[in-house]
Amino acid sequence: MDKEWPEDYINNYLAPFNRTQQIRPTAVRGIQRESRQIDIKGNFDIPVLVARGLLEGSLVADSDIERYKSMCPKLMIKEYAASGHGLKGQDKEKFYNDIVEFINNID
Repeated sequence: MDKEWPEDYINNYLAPFNRTQQIRPTAVRGIQRESRQIDIKGNFDIPVLVARGLLEGSLVADSDIERYKSMCPKLMIKEYAASGHGLKGQDKEKFYNDIVEFINNID
């Protein structure tokens, strides 16, 4: 997480939407301070679900999807037209149903 993320998240999400009871600003700053970028490589021969919003703010790019396809032969991709990063808005029910479907179909 970049150095600007905590204050942006706190001031533009936590405080305006009264979410400081769910996550304290101190915890947000700690997440940024302790986060590290890692490069995931390998072949994962297990079922993998990638859920991504298609609106601005999604953190999963097309290039990420292509990389995941090359790494995960059992990849399931679910996309949500009414969501960006957060999938619990208009797409919440579809998202939850897709998780249940994914779990129920694991061999």
